[in-house]
Amino acid sequence: MKMPGTALPSTVDLEQLTGDFAASVSERSKGTLDGALQQALARTIEAKVQTQISVVLEGIGDAFYSLDEEWRFSYINRAAESYFGAPRHSMLRKVIWDVFPESEGTDLRRRYEEVFASGRSLSFEAETVGRRGHYLEFHVFPYMGGLGVSFRDWTERRRAEEEMRERQAQISALADNLPLGMVYQMDNGVGYEGRRFIYVSASCERLNGIPAEQVPGDPSLLFNLILPEFRESVYRAQVEAHARLKPLDIEFAIRHAKTGEIRWQRIVDAPRRLPDGNIVWDGIQIDITDQKRAEEHQRLLLNELNHRVKNTLATVQSLAAQSFRGIGAQDIQSLPSACATFEARLFALARAHDVLTRENWEGADFSDVLAEACTPYRSTGAECRRIEVEGPDLRVSPSIALSVSMVLHELFTNALKYGALSNGSGSVRISWSILAGSRLSMRWEERGGPPVEPPSRKGFGSRLIQDGLARELNGTVVLNYDPDGVVCTVDVPLS
Repeated sequence: MKMPGTALPSTVDLEQLTGDFAASVSERSKGTLDGALQQALARTIEAKVQTQISVVLEGIGDAFYSLDEEWRFSYINRAAESYFGAPRHSMLRKVIWDVFPESEGTDLRRRYEEVFASGRSLSFEAETVGRRGHYLEFHVFPYMGGLGVSFRDWTERRRAEEEMRERQAQISALADNLPLGMVYQMDNGVGYEGRRFIYVSASCERLNGIPAEQVPGDPSLLFNLILPEFRESVYRAQVEAHARLKPLDIEFAIRHAKTGEIRWQRIVDAPRRLPDGNIVWDGIQIDITDQKRAEEHQRLLLNELNHRVKNTLATVQSLAAQSFRGIGAQDIQSLPSACATFEARLFALARAHDVLTRENWEGADFSDVLAEACTPYRSTGAECRRIEVEGPDLRVSPSIALSVSMVLHELFTNALKYGALSNGSGSVRISWSILAGSRLSMRWEERGGPPVEPPSRKGFGSRLIQDGLARELNGTVVLNYDPDGVVCTVDVPLS
């Protein structure tokens, strides 16, 4: 069973209305009507009043019924009859608890009894007895010695409100748990300075270091986090957006209120007109620090790439100039050999680039650099045993990797033509160590090849080894032509 609330005349009002009317008639009729006539007239008046009351109760829209002092139905209007789903005459003069026995022990019955005992009206909401999932709004009040009950079914409205609350809860949960963002809403204010936050998601504290509940009372708490060099531009952008009622999209840096860390933020803000004509601003603040760092890293990589491309082109130009140096039109027969030399040097440069590319040009393992440099000269198992490589784990910069690769190419080329790799018994040992934790010391040593004689002139390979490496890496290179084999020592800073 269920009951809702519409204000109806109280018991006192109806009794007073009937009594006053009868009293006035009685006064006018005194002396002319006998007692029986007065009683008949009073009954007629009461019947008319009850008829008028019935008209009111049938037309109020809400369901209504009354109970006498014995808890029996004394009146049921059409709306209540329709709700109960039974003819009203079948319930009139019956005790409500007999008609609805399932109400025994319910909160609804307790409230009825409370009104009956106290004589004070109650308005409340309760689930319908016997119809689970249905909810009514009740207004229960003293009436004609018993109770009057008006009620209306608000199940659909309750479901809509619960669904709206659930959606709002879901939206709030989403907004509060945004890992890198904060959702907010502001009223439009009389002017820009009058704007105030209406809603700020809980993620505000994670994003800015200020609890969300503090922000509506003082919007400057967030504005003051903006770094001074950005405040003027942010202020002007917001004032202009407010004046023109146009969306805002701006980026700036803040200092986190708790950690003091500099973080980059993006604000996207847009006005929205409400049905009542007022304007609110829906916005989101997004942490774009990682994006900014990635962009900065990308800029550095592009600058570094431009620098490397220029250096590489300069290196290729130098290799070409040296490889084809002295070749004129009359020396056309020397061109194939010069081309082969130039091509071999380009391949050596390319192999070093391959190592660095695998490491995103952030550096390379020195053993990988040497392995790539030795690869063309280790085509068979026997030749692998003739080249020995030994040294500790070491990371080197791109510049060291490139320069050492080119130096090793020239040393291998010379060893194949004139040195330890020109016969079947010679060998090469490449070793390295770290000096004082900050310098690379590398040694190239040939043994078992033909007797060595110092060259009569200094060729491109020698100049590249002795002059180029020392100049590029700010180090020292010593090239000795010992009779037992060429020895080259390299000493360069690691940083």
